Amino acid sequence: MKDRRALIVNIIFFGSLWGLLEASLGYALHFLPQLISGSVMFPIGAVIMYWAYRNTGTKRTILFMGLLAITIKALNFFMPGLPPIKTYNPMISIMLQTLLVTGLVYAYDSKYVWLKPLSLLFAAIGWRALFIANIAINYALTGYVFSQLASGATIFSFIIVSGLIEAGFLMVVYLLSLLGRKRVSFLFKPNWLLASITLAAAVSLIVVNMVV
Repeated sequence: MKDRRALIVNIIFFGSLWGLLEASLGYALHFLPQLISGSVMFPIGAVIMYWAYRNTGTKRTILFMGLLAITIKALNFFMPGLPPIKTYNPMISIMLQTLLVTGLVYAYDSKYVWLKPLSLLFAAIGWRALFIANIAINYALTGYVFSQLASGATIFSFIIVSGLIEAGFLMVVYLLSLLGRKRVSFLFKPNWLLASITLAAAVSLIVVNMVV
């Protein structure tokens, strides 16, 4: 029972943290050049997912915290004047990123060191390729014009160029974690109070964005 409570607390805290960053940093990044702003949130989300996984030792944590982050993001559907597609696309992105990271944790945790950078690269490019496939299907069904499908060059930039930037960010984080492994413990055990505050902050920020 104690382990189950700890699992739930970690899911709420890390899922809410991801949702909070999506609702705050995600908006602030829009002021940066598109190539950079679009390549920051996944590395942050991937670090949070892996951090939660290492805290609990179970990959279910990643799936459930991703589901919570998606639920928090879905509150944007109630934001006046915001086209539904602006909420739908980030939700799909979070879902694809969650699935890719969950699957690739097996490779990342392998004893073979060369699999670590390969798994980071595959995760960064993989979720983007799946996202393009998703919006291509949506375009075929609805006729909605997605900016990512404007041209072959746009698709290449979205999948490969931005994917390589994301993989680069993740490699930097990985190398820094190796350097700090003997000095810093990355294990963090949130409690119910901190998890509740983080969830309330994430939801509150969504509500504030609705009325501002």
